[in-house]
Amino acid sequence: MLLSLLAATLVLLAAALALPQALAAPPAFWAHGILAVGVMSLIPAAMQHFVPVLTRSAGASPAMARLPLAMMAAGAVASLALLGALPYAAVGGAAGLALLGLAVLLAWVMGKGRQAVGRPHPGLYWYVAALACLALGLAVAALIPFWPAQHAALRAFHLHINLYGFVGLTAIGTLQVLLPTATGRPDPEVAARLKLDLKWAVAGSLLLALGRAFDLSWLAQAGAALWGWPLSRMLLAWWRLQRRSIFAAHGAAPALAIAAIGFACALLGTVSSRPAPLAVFLPGFLMPLIVGAASQLAPVFLQAGVASDWHVRSRRLLGLWGGPRALLFLTAAVLPLLGYRCAGIPALFGLIWFGAVFVVWLLKD
Repeated sequence: MLLSLLAATLVLLAAALALPQALAAPPAFWAHGILAVGVMSLIPAAMQHFVPVLTRSAGASPAMARLPLAMMAAGAVASLALLGALPYAAVGGAAGLALLGLAVLLAWVMGKGRQAVGRPHPGLYWYVAALACLALGLAVAALIPFWPAQHAALRAFHLHINLYGFVGLTAIGTLQVLLPTATGRPDPEVAARLKLDLKWAVAGSLLLALGRAFDLSWLAQAGAALWGWPLSRMLLAWWRLQRRSIFAAHGAAPALAIAAIGFACALLGTVSSRPAPLAVFLPGFLMPLIVGAASQLAPVFLQAGVASDWHVRSRRLLGLWGGPRALLFLTAAVLPLLGYRCAGIPALFGLIWFGAVFVVWLLKD
């Protein structure tokens, strides 16, 4: 299921870049389709893979493994309401369904933490914080249809707490472990860094969302500055330990590193208010994140178990020319900050390039 959700999210990302001009659907529909249908189902599925690793415990049960489908259904209902195919009040019902699924997932994650052999990895608490941010975002979304006077403020908080709280905390917490795994060069400071930096990332996410909701630029800037602390510490550690792999022509590391740079660019764009929030976030951060993670993890999703020569060959194929492909996503992250509106073009090219490699890999293996 995780591999299917990954492929579906890649298709949604490509469609959001290629089709809005061809189909009469509002931009909010495409953005919501990516985040609520794709990402809100993909992240819980990924957590079900990573949480047992972080807690050294058994994997999810078959019933629990179906939870992402409920999250996807909730996202689809909300997206159809934005399209006008369902009453707008259905947004509240979709948020309620997603909150129910989230409560089940959060209880499972915290239960895994209590059952851990020894102390769970600090990355687990980044997931708990990310899910708490998603709960805030969903609770606010449930209010939107019934509080029209505050529509703009509620929508801004919902968007930003999900982008920088739910997705951001999940992604940055995972990247700190995933990139050293992809390069084969352990980061001995990662656990301590994750433990110390979570409070700054959470506070940054909340302040940024509140600043955008109440149109207080200084509060949003303070939130971005707080986020800058864990980001800078992570990037400096990568520069010391991982730069040879990051600047390589092949592999997953270039895309994963560019995703972190793209997240920093998205923060800058949000506080400068020059590009729309998603103009940097989607092509400059989310796309290289998913491409880099897929390059490293798709073989594990397809064939779990002890790493074999097949896994090595698969990662080599999926990461082929990963460096030049990552530069396309870097271009997509920087261009909107410079005032250009063509960021989707290099990102779409990079996504289609990886999609072709991904299909070849699936057909070959």
